[in-house]
Amino acid sequence: MDLLALGTPVIDLFARASDADLKGLGVKKGATSYFSAKKVAELEQKLGKRVKHCYPGDNARNVCEGFAALSGFCGFAGAIGSDRAGGQFESNLAECGIAPFLQRKKGSTGRIIALVTPDKQRTFLADLGVSEKCTSFEAMAVKSSRMFYVSTITLVGKKPCARLAIRYIEAFRKAKKPVAISVENPPMVHQHRALLLSMIRKYADVLFLNKDEAESLLGRDFAGKLLLLKTRVPIYLKLGAAGSALYLGCKRQQIAPLEAEVMDTTGAGDAYAAGALYGLSRGYSPLSSGKIGCFLATKVVGKLGAGIPLRHIRLPIGKKRGLR
Repeated sequence: MDLLALGTPVIDLFARASDADLKGLGVKKGATSYFSAKKVAELEQKLGKRVKHCYPGDNARNVCEGFAALSGFCGFAGAIGSDRAGGQFESNLAECGIAPFLQRKKGSTGRIIALVTPDKQRTFLADLGVSEKCTSFEAMAVKSSRMFYVSTITLVGKKPCARLAIRYIEAFRKAKKPVAISVENPPMVHQHRALLLSMIRKYADVLFLNKDEAESLLGRDFAGKLLLLKTRVPIYLKLGAAGSALYLGCKRQQIAPLEAEVMDTTGAGDAYAAGALYGLSRGYSPLSSGKIGCFLATKVVGKLGAGIPLRHIRLPIGKKRGLR
């Protein structure tokens, strides 16, 4: 396999909402609020027909889907519940061409309600179910994979999946295989800042983050600090409509955005990471790999949800397109 990813399997539900709806629910706009399975079920029932889309989610799964859409061979590891949603998640991996390394646990598969306001901002109401209880270490997957991907959401805390993530990272490092880390969830990053900085400095061979995450990790003057954080590995700063930036070798290179009609930005950052990792796995330069990331992100934002609309994406490869 080109890539193995460890994540927290969930089913995403998407609904349109107003600022007044968010106020009524008592949740902070743009943030992730965690609830019990019972409370999330109640909220889902309350939203009713406003839930317009349902699709398997998780940052690492989204990365795998994008990677596979570009014809990359990847695998996803995580824990699902012994319920219908778990079966739905497993079936989706097969449909996307992703090798499953799933552990079934007694209980329910995680669910996340994504409330999308008219300004395209997303607010998440989450129940992670059994997804944090994954303990199954796939030694053969490590042996057969060229690269490992994990997000900081999976890495932090005392949950079993965090311990498992470190075990995978150590195994890949021992085998001299690269580890890609994506910084996610600014409040969580701020809370575990010291730990995450230590992990990034020790383990990251590729790093992804956006401006909010960079500020939570490094402070308001993050731009200068990114130049010196890890000078020998590519650091991709996702800038939304402004494109992205590559930090490498104490230099910053801007990657221009591509035109796209935006309906929902859910999964755009994951698609960017998928494209960049695919490029790196195929021997493209870090800069060109970032351009592939931008390209793939445009295929996600024109629809509701994080899924890739085409099974296989044809890359605009060639000197005219600037990829090499």
